[in-house]
Amino acid sequence: MDKYDFLLLKFAEYLAINNFSERTIANYTQNVRYFFEYLKSQGIENIMEADRQTVSGYQAAVYMQTFKGKPLSPVTQRGRINAIKALYRYLIKNNLAHYDPTSSLSLPKCPSRLPRNILSKKEVGRLLSAPSLETPAGLRDRAILELFYATGVRTSELCNLTINDIDLNGGELRINQGKNAKDRIVPLGEAAREYLEAYLKEARPKLAGPGNLVLFATKSGRKFRRSDLSAILKKYAEKAGIKKFSPYTLRHTCATHLLKGKAGIRHIQQLLGHSSVATTQRYTRVEIADLKQVLKRCHPRSRKEIDACEI
Repeated sequence: MDKYDFLLLKFAEYLAINNFSERTIANYTQNVRYFFEYLKSQGIENIMEADRQTVSGYQAAVYMQTFKGKPLSPVTQRGRINAIKALYRYLIKNNLAHYDPTSSLSLPKCPSRLPRNILSKKEVGRLLSAPSLETPAGLRDRAILELFYATGVRTSELCNLTINDIDLNGGELRINQGKNAKDRIVPLGEAAREYLEAYLKEARPKLAGPGNLVLFATKSGRKFRRSDLSAILKKYAEKAGIKKFSPYTLRHTCATHLLKGKAGIRHIQQLLGHSSVATTQRYTRVEIADLKQVLKRCHPRSRKEIDACEI
């Protein structure tokens, strides 16, 4: 194990101690590994030798890099730079570096994309009704779908839920170590609360063994993985006749339906666990996009032919 491998191991331990998710740790360590490979290619065997010119050269190299013939996306580029910024924060905090050469690096601007595949209320109804309530797994899946739609919880957050995170009497859900290692408490909603209660009483004892604290257990009694939930969601989406669907569809749909129901941006931000209200405000752009479609379809001056608008 060379110096860089040892440093990478210690950096991963630091992230774990600070409650970063497994996915974030994997992403950060992989991106730092790319940086270390660059340093070695420049003949730099000790990270203390890296200066502002070095990290600027690395950022330029990232900008010029391609994947399958195309430049790396701004999101990927941002992830590469964010990782080495986190690395130097760790180094300085532990007195392993005297200054931060990445402080002058500017992060690439990422395009603000509108959430895709927002479901209608009818589509949500078909999706929620897709699981059979006659089996423990079906009742579990209905509770999962209801929880996704009611709270907008992330897939990784739902996987990590335990029975201690549910307060049925208070109608609340505690999400521990969400994105950026932040905790939050969100209301369940009556429908989600009822299905969770039914699942805990009738289905979970048949799926999770004694002493197992995980909230949603697979048929083998283990904790769900992200891929497990993704497969379940897509299976029921197909059954409900929904063609375009991803694990984030219900999260985006939850936020959009709340906004259409006149919920405040700050409340939606708190529910979804967004660090910045700017992230939540993209859902207002979905509303504007919908409005543009309505005007194009219905306003006399938005079409060449002037006829009655049927709503």
